[in-house]
Amino acid sequence: MLGDDDLPPTEHSVTIEEVPAGRIPDWLKQHIRLQSLGKPSSDSNRHGRILIIYPTEKSKRQALSSIDLRGAIDRTLHHTMDSLISSLVADLRLPRVISNQGPLSAIIHAECQKESSRLGFPMINPLPEMKWGKGKTEALANLHHHLSRELVAERWEGPGIPTFRRVITRLEEKLRFTHPDMACERIIDALEDGITPFTISGIDGIIMLDHSPVM
Repeated sequence: MLGDDDLPPTEHSVTIEEVPAGRIPDWLKQHIRLQSLGKPSSDSNRHGRILIIYPTEKSKRQALSSIDLRGAIDRTLHHTMDSLISSLVADLRLPRVISNQGPLSAIIHAECQKESSRLGFPMINPLPEMKWGKGKTEALANLHHHLSRELVAERWEGPGIPTFRRVITRLEEKLRFTHPDMACERIIDALEDGITPFTISGIDGIIMLDHSPVM
């Protein structure tokens, strides 16, 4: 049982429970305690393996430290979105994710400059001799990041994004890495192919705590 309701064991259910700010509900604390003790049960609704996703690493540490745990904590069942994505990337043996800052940002900008000189961004830079400044690359990168969070970047037909995605994809293949914006897409593709990552194998449910509604 999670919260106050028994969920049908063979159905996928999504529920929302409003709780006071700053604390996790008592029933979830109790479940984490039982989970840390590894108590077996044939009833997955009562003692199932639950993956808990926290909004930040700090909130995860605070939540776990507030619970009187007597057993070992299975860290694979406590994640933030970023750490979960990293674990899934590793499980699926995808190329490692490289930070979008520093050298990668400079490489992407250089590739965008080349595309601009070939009229790859005709709506933004309609002439090949027009300068492609760093601000344009940053604007496209920010837009692509937000579109990727909404999982709509691939379908977006606005100026610049299709070419920007081609730049990223080409660099991923050339440098053998996964761009941070593309990680979720790559994971979803693998899951749709029927691959079950170790991180989520054998779990009975997922709980997300205090996340933004857009998540």
